[in-house]
Amino acid sequence: MKLFVIFIIEKLKSLLKLRTVFFIPKDVCIGENLIVDNALDKSVKLNHVAYNILSLLDGNNTIDDIASLLVEKYEVSKQVLERDINIIVNNLQEKNLVERKVIGNKLLAFLFNLTIGQYLYKKRYSIPKSKIATFLLLFYIVVKKLLIMWIAIIIPICFFTSNFSLNFNSEIYYAIGCYFTFIFAIIIGFVLHEWTHIVVTQVQNKEVHGYILAKRFTVSIVKLNTESSIMSILLGPLIPSILGFVFIFISLIVQDLMIFLLGIGFVINIINLLPFTKDGNGILEKILMKKMMKGAIK
Repeated sequence: MKLFVIFIIEKLKSLLKLRTVFFIPKDVCIGENLIVDNALDKSVKLNHVAYNILSLLDGNNTIDDIASLLVEKYEVSKQVLERDINIIVNNLQEKNLVERKVIGNKLLAFLFNLTIGQYLYKKRYSIPKSKIATFLLLFYIVVKKLLIMWIAIIIPICFFTSNFSLNFNSEIYYAIGCYFTFIFAIIIGFVLHEWTHIVVTQVQNKEVHGYILAKRFTVSIVKLNTESSIMSILLGPLIPSILGFVFIFISLIVQDLMIFLLGIGFVINIINLLPFTKDGNGILEKILMKKMMKGAIK
């Protein structure tokens, strides 16, 4: 199935005359011997061949372009060179040190990258120094990731309301409002969850290296030099959940379904405290490690 999807996408790109190109992310620098990830404060060693390849990743060259430019420099066939380039580029993509996108017709490339491309290719975002800017960035990334969902929902709703809602406008529009309130609460709850992880870690540590990674349908925080504390892990899902319970309590007093759904959308984050989730597992590991350390000291 995966190969079939890739085949269809490649055919679509060929039909639209789009090309996949590679580039170095903003916080990554290339030296003759090293590629340095400033966001994580770490580096990867490079040989001379890898440096020459990476220096051509300028957002305009495809793998074929790079091989054509280097084939005369090295005494190997273009096919062998392309294989080596793919190995190096794919390895660095796994480490989030190289990114890719589609170029060609500006409008077509923009639409492809916004729809299909963002689910195929990883993209990293620098964490702003401002806490408000960090929240807005997370909100933008999540809303962008849900673009396909917005299209799939809004078009049928517009069609239905314009053709079949002659006698029940107020009830239908209220139901639609409730639905979007619920979706909005889920989005804000998730953003608040991830934002809390970042802010608590920043408060507990003077300097935190990391970035926000958008990959397929997920958004996550990648950090290296700072181990997440139990407080940071716990408050991520707990803050939006508490806010959700407040909204639910208010809804029961004023008897309002929309406020109730707003609360449910936030409370959903409490699932992340369960042991089978990433946060829940992290909390459990911290508690068990703490008990083990106490037992070892005794």
